[in-house]
Amino acid sequence: MRIGVIGGGSVGLLFAYYFSFRHQVTVITRRKEQAEAIRRNGIRLLTDGEEHIAKTEAEVKPDAGYDLLFVAVKEHQLGAVLPDVERAAPRNVMFLQNGMGHIPVLERRDAGSDIYVGSVEHGAVREDDCTVRHTGKGAVKWAAFKTASPPDQLEKELASVHTAFPFIWREDWHDMLAGKLIVNACVNPMTALLRVENGKLIEQPAYLSFMRLVFEEASRILAIEDRQASWENVLSVCRQTKRNTSSMLADVLAGRKTEADAIMGYLLKRAEESGERAPHLAFLYDSIKALEKE
Repeated sequence: MRIGVIGGGSVGLLFAYYFSFRHQVTVITRRKEQAEAIRRNGIRLLTDGEEHIAKTEAEVKPDAGYDLLFVAVKEHQLGAVLPDVERAAPRNVMFLQNGMGHIPVLERRDAGSDIYVGSVEHGAVREDDCTVRHTGKGAVKWAAFKTASPPDQLEKELASVHTAFPFIWREDWHDMLAGKLIVNACVNPMTALLRVENGKLIEQPAYLSFMRLVFEEASRILAIEDRQASWENVLSVCRQTKRNTSSMLADVLAGRKTEADAIMGYLLKRAEESGERAPHLAFLYDSIKALEKE
């Protein structure tokens, strides 16, 4: 397949590396300098104490004729790249944003492409323009959002990308994204505010208690049916990624805009619409936005 990846961050580089083994991959970056670095050096993956190089193409504007286009930018960057997605007119496009703030945008899209959403459960950190460190191996869950036909062939292709990069099909996109959103809401803002690794949230009783209050608000807003299983998933993620720095903490430390609007902001809008109170989520949202201003 011809694969396009919009976004040269950690997720974009990770996807481009693993898809390069079986497919023709082009990374679409915002900066010309990064595209040139990727064309010259390839994508360098660091994992398990080893270093690997994969050769891919890179451009600053997408071409047409992609079989599958991954949109691997953050939710607040979507507006800048959607015109490129439209011009590329891929057969299939998969959006990989955290949170659910991008869902209203996708609902308004009326394009010829089949639209999918993905939930990335890998840990990754971009170290320079063409180097990504794979810090935690997980899976990519994906589901149909707006499609004209069953994704039988695409499902077959994604199932055989790489043994270290599995794709798991989900029937219900809302349940899939809601499960990831709750994890993001519980982990990301607290680690960013406290400046701690993920595992500290379950090691310190005070942090754990506050995280449980955040979870109760988020699960109520999203009407999660099996709350105990959802809470166990949050704890499991904290254990499995205990040495990881969350993406929101990395953004705060680097002085970048965070995904607060896509995560807590989305939940607070839903709470307002239904008349729910969410004081703990509101506190985290206001705190992270204050850090952004600093």
